[in-house]
Amino acid sequence: METFESVIFNCPECNQTIEVHLNPNGSVSGPYYEGSVPKVLAESLLGNVVYCPNCGDRFTVMIDTHAYTVPLFLRKA
Repeated sequence: METFESVIFNCPECNQTIEVHLNPNGSVSGPYYEGSVPKVLAESLLGNVVYCPNCGDRFTVMIDTHAYTVPLFLRKA
């Protein structure tokens, strides 16, 4: 039996919970919420269309370029 990762979104129109299933390429665990998705999974979802079964709207998965927090790291100069 194949295992699937999932990402949980909240519909921006009706706030319905939408669970998107995908097949992982690496060893990560889930489910993940839209605000904290591992990079490998986020990259595989970018540009995909997500359908809300409650209100019927469709949305494209994008990166939030206006996010209040972003991951930072130090690289040796």
